[in-house]
Amino acid sequence: MLPSPAELCERSRFYLEAARDTTDTEAKRRFAACALILAQVAEAIERNKGAADANATGLAHVIADALATAREAPSDERRAVTVAIAAREVVTPDPADIRAWRLRAAELRATADQFAVPSAQESLRRTATNYERRADMVEAAMAGTPTAPDERKQTG
Repeated sequence: MLPSPAELCERSRFYLEAARDTTDTEAKRRFAACALILAQVAEAIERNKGAADANATGLAHVIADALATAREAPSDERRAVTVAIAAREVVTPDPADIRAWRLRAAELRATADQFAVPSAQESLRRTATNYERRADMVEAAMAGTPTAPDERKQTG
């Protein structure tokens, strides 16, 4: 279920405030980008509720991606800000989405093996890895232990 446009606007304002308050340039960019995406999704939902309901899964992925990107925090300052943000977030990913991402990754890897062109294989495997990383990040966030990109488990 998607958050309401009002909830998304509130989160967008929170990320804008975080962007204004931080001195880390990369954090400013990530937080401002997240705020923009959340505001755009809120506007899309307000503009056409029927279309938003029909594309709820896609919009939920857009929101989850924006939040995950904003939370990547290699510096101490960003880490402190993102912990505060994570404490306020109420988006609960659907475990079915995580299973679907892992299944899609497996399908892409199997498909890659059928291609003779190395660049096509590489592209499919890279996309599969991205699905696995997304699933890993969401699972870690659900467990309350968000992982940095370098700390994600390696998938074969």
